[in-house]
Amino acid sequence: MNAPNGTAPVRVPRALSWRTRGLLVAGFTALSALFSLVDYTPLHFVSVNLIQGLLLVGLAALAALGCALRMPVLLLVAGAILIVAGLVRLVTYAQTIGIIAGSVNAAALMVGFGAALVAIWITSRPMPSTV
Repeated sequence: MNAPNGTAPVRVPRALSWRTRGLLVAGFTALSALFSLVDYTPLHFVSVNLIQGLLLVGLAALAALGCALRMPVLLLVAGAILIVAGLVRLVTYAQTIGIIAGSVNAAALMVGFGAALVAIWITSRPMPSTV
């Protein structure tokens, strides 16, 4: 059907909901930890130790739970913890401090996924009307 001014209506693509985006990032976060278990060199992208792997999988589960329960604040919590854990590891790179020890590649991965979860939390709230 034509618009009143004679032009065809424009179909705007629908954006993914914050819940879908959160589930995608949570899935990739957990999947990245599982890649460390594979002993096949081309798939061994990032060296993740046991503590880092548990942290990635646990916080991915928390973010997925936040999406399932429609509680975006859980994405903020999971993202903030990932960012802090990654930055602590990067700052203490020269030392090997018990639980924080591990790959700096995994630390960068945690900061990246944490930033993605925080960004999804920021965009989960509706924008104010400009009308």
